[in-house]
Amino acid sequence: MLRRSVGFGIRHARLLYHFAKVRKAIRSTRPIDDFYKLQARLMANALGRPEESVRAQIQRDIYDRWELVLKRVPLYEQVPTLIDELERSGLRLGVMSDFPVVRKLELLGLEGRWDCAISTEEVGYLKPNPEPFERLIECLDVKASEILYVGNSYEYDVIGAGRAGLRTAWLNDRRGTSNGIEAGIRPDFTFSHYRELRRWLAPCLTFGGERIQ
Repeated sequence: MLRRSVGFGIRHARLLYHFAKVRKAIRSTRPIDDFYKLQARLMANALGRPEESVRAQIQRDIYDRWELVLKRVPLYEQVPTLIDELERSGLRLGVMSDFPVVRKLELLGLEGRWDCAISTEEVGYLKPNPEPFERLIECLDVKASEILYVGNSYEYDVIGAGRAGLRTAWLNDRRGTSNGIEAGIRPDFTFSHYRELRRWLAPCLTFGGERIQ
């Protein structure tokens, strides 16, 4: 994703720089009455331009154009296989993203496979705030402790899900560490390749009474 975004990043360096700073500020802002209005206002202040003009640019350049990069990004190896196995096992599946999720799934070829597809922006708060995870729990209609949340960010995914009572699997494909493990919140499983996650989940995956290997 990062490699495919280089050209776009060079062309829109100033916009992306301020967008990243604004999103970081929004993550710690409470309460939020209108997420998109707040995002546009903060961006307008940073860029020194009218709010409506900036809001239109965010839609055009971030949500519409940058998202198209996903069409050229391959999925992690074994992700489709794992999703197939989870579906065949009858488990409820959800996906949650800090960006609009429906088009993202279409571009990745993963649409139509989820019981829940949630955009945190539409909830009104970005991860690791509790509201998106509460919406996910409500949508899946199971106890928080019965949900395994898989994510690649310790700060946003593991901490957010962990605080909400979900179990977590952390994709740490750079073999790195987080900026600091929050007391009492550690991933239940850490992996660098999806084949490791498939092996770890194998006892839960059955089809027609037979365990999936």
